[in-house]
Amino acid sequence: MDTTSFLGIILFVGILAVTPGPNNLMLAASAANFGFRRTIPHICGVMTGIAAMVLAIGLGMGALLKSFPFLDEVMRVFSTLFLLYLSWRIATAGRLAAQANARPLSFLAAASFQLINPKGVSFFASVTAAHVSADAPLLPQVIPLVFLLSIFTMISALIWSLFGTVIGRLLTNDRTLKIFNLIMAGLLVACIIPIAFA
Repeated sequence: MDTTSFLGIILFVGILAVTPGPNNLMLAASAANFGFRRTIPHICGVMTGIAAMVLAIGLGMGALLKSFPFLDEVMRVFSTLFLLYLSWRIATAGRLAAQANARPLSFLAAASFQLINPKGVSFFASVTAAHVSADAPLLPQVIPLVFLLSIFTMISALIWSLFGTVIGRLLTNDRTLKIFNLIMAGLLVACIIPIAFA
């Protein structure tokens, strides 16, 4: 991969990573409701899931998905249902102290979502297809992409989680927190539309 191409990937991935999307909205809502420390497993799950997905796609999962297009539909259904469930959880969340059974998204759930997110899979498949050649050893080409995407994912996850933490501290009463949660849930539902109807 030449320097110009690599810089192009950095710019593109950097912009995409920090814009609002399902992961960023879920992280902000989690940090607002549960605090930064309790959102760390969610952050680590997103990073691990994305790294695993990029590695899998780079090593051949992308070709598998092209060979079996119905897998994209399966991912689309699971992703839509999962995001609808999370939207409901965010919309009905309240102040942590008032909900003894309330808990943030787990590491495993956050990591698993990355593997069923058809938009993410499609994006990373196009990046690897453009920058990974089948004529050269795959691993040395894929590892820099995994590293790069993991770094940007971490930066984005930290930014959105810290944003959520600040918002959570500013929302000092249950009514304003409820309004914030409803807005975040609505934005997450808006993110579902391009996934469900693509």
